[in-house]
Amino acid sequence: MVVPDLNVSEKVVIITGASRGIGRALSLGFAEAGASVALAARDVSRLDLVIEQARASGGKAIAVPTDVTIASEVKKLARTVVGEYGRVDVLINCAGGAGSRPFIPLLEMEESRWDSVLALNLKGVYLCCREIGTIMAKQRYGSIINFSSGAGTRPVQGQTHYGAAKAGVNQLTRVLAVELGSSNIRVNAISPGLIATQASRDFLDPKLFAKFEKAIPLGRAGVPEDILGTALFLASDASSYVTGTIIPVGGGPE
Repeated sequence: MVVPDLNVSEKVVIITGASRGIGRALSLGFAEAGASVALAARDVSRLDLVIEQARASGGKAIAVPTDVTIASEVKKLARTVVGEYGRVDVLINCAGGAGSRPFIPLLEMEESRWDSVLALNLKGVYLCCREIGTIMAKQRYGSIINFSSGAGTRPVQGQTHYGAAKAGVNQLTRVLAVELGSSNIRVNAISPGLIATQASRDFLDPKLFAKFEKAIPLGRAGVPEDILGTALFLASDASSYVTGTIIPVGGGPE
């Protein structure tokens, strides 16, 4: 019997949204696991700090400041990574979020806010999948890991914009898995539950956070590092027959 290989030490991995929260934890985790990582985010100063930490642990890492909502910047990201490492094995689309006001009733929502949330959470995934997927198709190998949310499958009051975007990510993931399967490219998504990032602490009232946390079967909110194991599995050859799935990582069923 052949034991599935969870090793990612020979893989080239692009991680968007790499400067904070889950993206930062994945960046440091993949670097420590031996992958060659390319870290993309808009916040250059924060990105540089993550690069320093990744390299301090012996990891191979480059920073590529990128706004994933702009096609020309995504193209530059792809060119830079291929120029540095020669290929791309794994794309992790972690950039996202609901903005500084995550809960807004639709009737009060400005068009610009709708556009910005949809651009970051859905258009950015489309642009990165299209650009990096083209590289992977030529290689005839790759794993794409998108980031979804429970808001994409259940109604969350005040999050029509974010929920619609994440529902779009779910369907994009499923359809792209069908489209790219013949090129030996797997496409999956991770749907985190309540994760105690700085963003969630900043934008959720402490009492509401505690209420949500109490309802989690495992009895606690997650931390960004809780996502790492699932991401490593999907990036590795251990998941070579897994595609088109949305994997919830939230401490238990809701």
